[in-house]
Amino acid sequence: MTRTDINSDHLDFPGADSLMAAGRVAPPKAETVAAAQAVLRAAIERDTEAAAPTPSAARPRRRAGLARLFLRPRVVVTALAAAVAAGVVVYPALTESDSAPAQPPQAASAKAFLNDMAQVAASAPATKAPYWKTTLNLTVPADGEKESTHTRYLDRKGKTTEVNPDGSTKVAFTARAYTVGDRTLDWNQLDKLPTDPKTLASLLPTANSADGKAKSTFDNATALLGESPAGPDLRAGLYRVLAGLPGVEVVGPAKDTTGRRGTALEWNTASTTVRLIINPKTGDLLEETETAPRTGALQARYTYLANTPVDHIA
Repeated sequence: MTRTDINSDHLDFPGADSLMAAGRVAPPKAETVAAAQAVLRAAIERDTEAAAPTPSAARPRRRAGLARLFLRPRVVVTALAAAVAAGVVVYPALTESDSAPAQPPQAASAKAFLNDMAQVAASAPATKAPYWKTTLNLTVPADGEKESTHTRYLDRKGKTTEVNPDGSTKVAFTARAYTVGDRTLDWNQLDKLPTDPKTLASLLPTANSADGKAKSTFDNATALLGESPAGPDLRAGLYRVLAGLPGVEVVGPAKDTTGRRGTALEWNTASTTVRLIINPKTGDLLEETETAPRTGALQARYTYLANTPVDHIA
């Protein structure tokens, strides 16, 4: 059998030519292999269920509001096998032609995904821009907060400029405070926080939080990721803190309320179901939604429209 025959017989999948051309590559990380294995196992389980269907009463019911993977099982297996061989996992995103729902990957891939987002965040350049812009679309029905959009600019001296809906601005000469445990920190103080995930995790929870230590850690970490000028190393540390929390699950490709595409994760507690949507290419947190676990009623939604350094106030 010739080399050409081997290629045509055993490497007949999209991307095979690129994979062969890449030559020899370094072995994948353990976390990457774990994520790939989790998706492969899920695909195998789907094929098994399709071959021998169980009675409808025995099938697990999908929770309302979960995003779904829109890739057929065999496509997922082929793509993941090629990605592992190349030492990288590419997280799929929704496309306009997506239509066939499939089961989501297993929860075992959540830690790997969040650790991958930590690497993406750490690779971003540090900024020397004079301002940090945050635009937040907020809905908190429990507090009577109807949907509203807030845009703020923070400078390094602690001055906050808020842009009103009519375009006028309101300036406050006090620093925008960011919650880290029981402390509130400004931009410069955030830069001095430890980035080791174990040390950082010990600083995040608010003492005597009604929701418990884990939920307080989760809330403060996501708030810093979504609406603070945390630098690349701190953002990476925050994602690693989230990766260390038990029970976080990867749901799959999803869109936020504005239509932006990303990867959804879920975390369930006794009082709420939290859903995050993260852009896997940039590591940006796009949206966080909290719903009641039984009814699915909206408790709060934070859509992060902008969280970025800028050179001037628009």
